[in-house]
Amino acid sequence: MQKHLAISQFPIGFPTLPKNFVIRNRTMALISDASIIIEAGNSSGSLHQGWEALRLGRPLFIWNPLMHDHSLEWPEKMAKYGAIGFTDPEEVLEELPSQKIILEVTQ
Repeated sequence: MQKHLAISQFPIGFPTLPKNFVIRNRTMALISDASIIIEAGNSSGSLHQGWEALRLGRPLFIWNPLMHDHSLEWPEKMAKYGAIGFTDPEEVLEELPSQKIILEVTQ
């Protein structure tokens, strides 16, 4: 934390509790331009961040093999709310707001 930025709702030394992971995931969605899910089961904590990103109107990218994994319930639901499947990381970079600003400046 001395050479990098650390963001948390919890003070140093606060006990780690499972119920706080959802709050942490919300914070990550709030400070991110986009969220990416590359691996997650039906009960994964990553889904909290994904849903929060969608709620905030931020892009949510889901690795295409997950989008087509019929054993998972959530990818299709998230896609109905705007989640985007991807196969190449370049696809994600093209959608980031910071990338669009860079392109506008260089054109």
